[in-house]
Amino acid sequence: MGFFKPLFLWNTKLNYDDTTLVNSFLDDSGKFLFYQMSRFDQHHAIAVARSIIAEVKDPTVIDYKTLMVSALLHDIGKVEGDFNFFSRILVGLIKRIAPNLRGKLAFTNPNTFWEKVRYGFYVDLIHPLRGAHMAKVFGIDAAVVEMIRHHHDPPRQDQTIELTMLQKADNKN
Repeated sequence: MGFFKPLFLWNTKLNYDDTTLVNSFLDDSGKFLFYQMSRFDQHHAIAVARSIIAEVKDPTVIDYKTLMVSALLHDIGKVEGDFNFFSRILVGLIKRIAPNLRGKLAFTNPNTFWEKVRYGFYVDLIHPLRGAHMAKVFGIDAAVVEMIRHHHDPPRQDQTIELTMLQKADNKN
């Protein structure tokens, strides 16, 4: 089911375990940012966090709290309403088939249906910077802000193990 599995969660409410996970790692500012995302993105963030939980054998050897907060907030630059159902599917497909085409399809001032679809490409491209800015404004820890900012960057040799783990879990989910 892969890419299409989360589409079934388009408007599904979080369950008790999901809410408990969010509450255990996010303060009030983090929760505000988390809940301004669409339910689709909330489910994705929780899947990323759960993937990290499954992978981490010893949370004491990494900055586990920073990693988990980053997992839950990495897509906060995608705000509810930025994507419609069609743009979500199209962005996901283009990202996998022809990622260089995203920039050409991006459009910043949507009025028509097609422009709103193209706006999804714009948001997809800028959401790491937008999310980092939002997190910084809301007083989220600077290490989390940097992980949000760089979660789609190509891996670097000098990056933290936490960022590498976030990128791996994000790409998997």
